[in-house]
Amino acid sequence: MVLAELAWNNTVAQEIALVRGAANLQNKQWGTCITWKYTHPPYLTDGEEMFEQLKMSYEAGANYVMIFNYSEDPASPNTLQEEHFSALERFWNDIVQNPDIVPGGVKAEAALVLPKNYGWGMRWQQDRIWGVWSADETSQEVWGQVQSKIDQYGLKLDIVFEKPNLFTSGQYNNIYYWNQQ
Repeated sequence: MVLAELAWNNTVAQEIALVRGAANLQNKQWGTCITWKYTHPPYLTDGEEMFEQLKMSYEAGANYVMIFNYSEDPASPNTLQEEHFSALERFWNDIVQNPDIVPGGVKAEAALVLPKNYGWGMRWQQDRIWGVWSADETSQEVWGQVQSKIDQYGLKLDIVFEKPNLFTSGQYNNIYYWNQQ
């Protein structure tokens, strides 16, 4: 199983593209973990945004969706509030129980292929490479391609890293490389 962390104001579509792409190429199940948006109370996003994250994960095919319910305050160790429980109930009633919404109904139509072994954080344009080196020219190109393809495809994009025999025939309608114009 491969998990994505939906946290810190990162783009949900980008996190799903990364985790689903990795899982698809390894023939693994995948899911998302909704965790802290803030480093202080209320820690988690509000109920409406949580509902949208649950819905996007479900529609994109997540086998699992978890919520990280922990705070650093020993007097109040839980982060889930009533609005979150309402979002969970609404998700179950309006999405999971809805016969018109198919789990995994939003399939990847395109793949964006990133450089092999390129450990750039991808959280912001100047993020670090392997947590050590400053962003470089490749980072700028990758950032531009990721933003462009997420804008174009949304949840219908997978992001993968280059390797030999990367794709099976017909796996994606469109394949883009990070350095392709």
